[in-house]
Amino acid sequence: ANEASAPSKTELANESAATSELDRIVYSYLQKRNYKSSLDALAKDSKVQSIGVALDPSNEASVESSVSTRLAAFASYSTPKLIVESYTSLNSWISTSLDQYKNELYTVTFPIFVHCFFELFHKGDDNAAQRFMQSHHLEHLNLHRDQIESLKHITRLDQLESNETARAFRNNKYNLSLSSYSFELLLAFVQEHRYMTLLRIINQHLHINVFTGKPASLTQQGGLGEAVQHVQSVHAKEAVAWGTFGLPEGLDDEDATKPEDKGDKGDKGDKAKADDDDNAPKRKRRKDHEKAPKEHERLKFPPIRGPDAELRRVALQEAKNRVLLGPQALPSCCAYTMFNAQTVTTMALTTDNKLLATGHSDSSITVWSLTADKLKNFYPPEKLSSIEVTAHTLMSDLQDPDTASDSKVLVGHSGAVFGLSFSPDQLLLLSCSEDRTIRLWSLATYTCIVCYRGHNYPVWDVKFSPMGLYFASTSHDRTARLWSTEKIFPLRIFAGHLSDVDVVAFHPNCSYIATGSTDKSCRLWDVHKGDCVRIFQGHRDTVHALTFSNDGRFLATGSDDWSVMLWDLETGVRIAVFQGHQDVLYTLAFSQDDSVLASGGLDDTVRIWDCAIMRQVSAALGEVKEADDSLEPGQASQALLTTYYTKNTPVYALQFGVTNYLVCGGVYRPSDS
Repeated sequence: ANEASAPSKTELANESAATSELDRIVYSYLQKRNYKSSLDALAKDSKVQSIGVALDPSNEASVESSVSTRLAAFASYSTPKLIVESYTSLNSWISTSLDQYKNELYTVTFPIFVHCFFELFHKGDDNAAQRFMQSHHLEHLNLHRDQIESLKHITRLDQLESNETARAFRNNKYNLSLSSYSFELLLAFVQEHRYMTLLRIINQHLHINVFTGKPASLTQQGGLGEAVQHVQSVHAKEAVAWGTFGLPEGLDDEDATKPEDKGDKGDKGDKAKADDDDNAPKRKRRKDHEKAPKEHERLKFPPIRGPDAELRRVALQEAKNRVLLGPQALPSCCAYTMFNAQTVTTMALTTDNKLLATGHSDSSITVWSLTADKLKNFYPPEKLSSIEVTAHTLMSDLQDPDTASDSKVLVGHSGAVFGLSFSPDQLLLLSCSEDRTIRLWSLATYTCIVCYRGHNYPVWDVKFSPMGLYFASTSHDRTARLWSTEKIFPLRIFAGHLSDVDVVAFHPNCSYIATGSTDKSCRLWDVHKGDCVRIFQGHRDTVHALTFSNDGRFLATGSDDWSVMLWDLETGVRIAVFQGHQDVLYTLAFSQDDSVLASGGLDDTVRIWDCAIMRQVSAALGEVKEADDSLEPGQASQALLTTYYTKNTPVYALQFGVTNYLVCGGVYRPSDS
């Protein structure tokens, strides 16, 4: 019996050969990734004398293909039972590791869990896959709820192709970071237990950024997205022309600086006197910023005239009374609260804060007047035909005073309304809906004048450009689109996000748009070329809020991970992380002088952040350093200047007025809801 149980020489030789081959594969993997310290450690521990020549390191393609081929060959012998055992063993090993490395190593378990789940389907054991999901999904539910809920519905192999989350995991590598020692521990564990399936998953589906030093105190969760090298290549490919333009045609600096002429009508005004005086200094038109896009790279806009020009002139005049904000001068805040309005899904304000629009889950839109001026409809056609229209006829002369009211309801969508945006001249309103359409509404007649179709799934957000005419939209179909109000089809389709594109914002110079996505990233798109020129990765959850600084150089993003991040468009670097909110962020707004940033969300607060870091980066001549995200949950950043608390009212919209007062809007939420 003892002789029968003892392994034969042939079995020992086969086991030794398998171990040697495993060492060669691990060595080749480390060689391909250029992990030198791990290579040295393996070379010392291995019994294989020729491990250093396992593969030809001069041929990178050969190394890549050979590692993948050999790992696939070894993993093909794995049984469903061995796959489940390898994941369970990895999880148990991590749970008994030192606390210093435990949190960091846990970030590896989620992508391995997902791909082990897929492997079980490929092995033909659907029941084992479902049992595996049922047994282990709770371990990842807190941090990856949306993805787990999506994957739980998979019950057959063919559903891997139709499931959006599964396709994202199979077609993209999962990015995460590990300290060098944690990475060596992980590889040593896999090698010691000969878990070839785990090693193949790590090789094919994970992109691990190994850094030297101690593990971070707050380990960042990984995520699907672009590899670090690809992001760097995108940033290096093209410079961002973030500069803004001078005053538009039809406006002049005198509108903002010259006092009103109070002389008699028969006398010459200051301008006429200056024209008669040959020695009078000539006004210089404000020039475009040196970093502004070239003329041929800009969108074409018609000249600014009529109501739009008048609104801009008034804003320039009011800007003379602007208050400079900072730690010693905080903004005044005016809050508009909606009561008995649980159906409200979104809000939007006009640039002068005189109108508010709310979208509702019952598919309707309400436009509210925030001043004493009532909203009126035009006279009926038969009445209008009898009115003589001259150059002196005003809009109010054509409106019926009997129809005056504080609000108007717009009906046309067949699904919940998710996004709203006023045109700069305040004559038009855009809306987007669950019904996959975008509608353009006239604020003179309060009727729908155009319906834009193009997205294949619900449309989450829509925004007018700062100059009007063009607008951008985002959708569940993972694309953003550029439109013109004069065309019923999109002019550009921006594709690249791995999941829903939830929010969009126009750059002040209208040459770029920024998008935020459920894939936890933000992208900057060149409107003229249609290319992605920046990828911002750092958030741990869906990005729901975006806004550009008024000087055009910086982008602020807010996420479901409760954080606000500032990004430098010129370098693509994250320059600040603001922590302090206790729930999801919905909206962001820079002050007119970019000195402070306001943020609001589901935690019933408006928080004001000091943006001194932006001035420091603008003045810096050297390299811009990346800001770390090292605060523990519950801690607040030093940049937090103050917090304005509402009464059970999540903040849906924020906007600074021309003189730097802050307006916010929200929906009262009863305590028992």
